[in-house]
Amino acid sequence: MALNKDILGFALYSARADFSDKTLNELITEYGSLESARLAMCKVDAEEIINHFKAAGVINVNVVTTGTATNHTGTGIGTIS
Repeated sequence: MALNKDILGFALYSARADFSDKTLNELITEYGSLESARLAMCKVDAEEIINHFKAAGVINVNVVTTGTATNHTGTGIGTIS
């Protein structure tokens, strides 16, 4: 699967719902300050983006081998970590 704005958008929407469903006082009580709550929300967003890249990112690479044997060329795949 390739990167998808709809899937990522829904993941961000869902992650933010936990914050937007709370009152300002609830957020301050839970996180200690409004700034801490904002930072926590940004970290949740970042985690969703990273997870989307790891799960859906596709990298195409050319692979070339060298050595005493016959050279081979082709394609390969990898993971984002």
